[in-house]
Amino acid sequence: MGITVGIPRALAYHDYFPLWKVFLSSLGAELVVSPPTNQAIVNDGVRLAVDGTCLPVKIFYGHVSWLSKAGVDSIFLPRLISVAPKEYICPKFMGLPDMMAAAFPNGLRFISPVINLTHSSRLFYQELEKVGKWLGCTAPDTRRAWDKALAAQESYQSFLQGGNWPAEYETQQDKEAELTVSRPLDTPSLRIGLLGHSYVVYDKLASMDAVNRLQGMGVEVLTVDMLPPARIEAQAARWPKRMFWTSGRRILGAAWEYTEMSVDGIIYITAFGCGTDSLTAELVERTVRRRSHIPQLILNIDEHTGEAGVVTRLEAFVDMLRWRRGR
Repeated sequence: MGITVGIPRALAYHDYFPLWKVFLSSLGAELVVSPPTNQAIVNDGVRLAVDGTCLPVKIFYGHVSWLSKAGVDSIFLPRLISVAPKEYICPKFMGLPDMMAAAFPNGLRFISPVINLTHSSRLFYQELEKVGKWLGCTAPDTRRAWDKALAAQESYQSFLQGGNWPAEYETQQDKEAELTVSRPLDTPSLRIGLLGHSYVVYDKLASMDAVNRLQGMGVEVLTVDMLPPARIEAQAARWPKRMFWTSGRRILGAAWEYTEMSVDGIIYITAFGCGTDSLTAELVERTVRRRSHIPQLILNIDEHTGEAGVVTRLEAFVDMLRWRRGR
């Protein structure tokens, strides 16, 4: 049996899980992925995290705690700094390995390659080779595993651009089925553009299951990942100053794209205490208001948010959009 490596189902997992899964498994690791976020995981994370931490990071603490109790040999926790030239990740991502090491001091091992694409590719591959070496693999084996991982990531991104959802990809991968592309509703009554970080939008508990609730109301929901990357980049480049946060840049580009697609409404789901969203959400609101008459709803969620309140706001927003279209 190989070394068991735990992967927390939180934060960057929602963007890169096919990449990590194929890379580590190709190196011979036995993967253990924590379950979808539940209330017990949230409660555990809230207990472990320091005051002022945003909900997604508290959730991450909870997932690491679950894996530590599962008895894995190590936890894969890359130190994400930059995944694109001249762009950076939220500072909390950069400090996650240190934060987790402080919260779990009893010998829990973290595999934390530094991912910083502002540096040379040589340094990046050296970090990957450290992972391969720890798992008993040579540098050429690691390079081949990384190439396979990149192909899997490209397949995943194409799948999302076809109007699909990450959970559908995971289900089909688990069944070892051939990927199929599901389409939005043929005649949806409304189309809503959904904005927010992937680890909020795709986590049912963090988002209060907003996607399924909207779809249950007959709404076609579009996410940032469903838009062509070239369009997002072109729209983001129209801003007078370059947004240096990767996720924020994609959100701003998608917001501009939504105004040209004439969606019926835009919903921005943000976590209370998110420093990047405190700026990005304001920019989105002003831009959409200036460029169009599209109604907007901002849902600010933390661990104390009540489900009933979110449902009421979603229902009221959808009813207003229907009234507006009918008028």
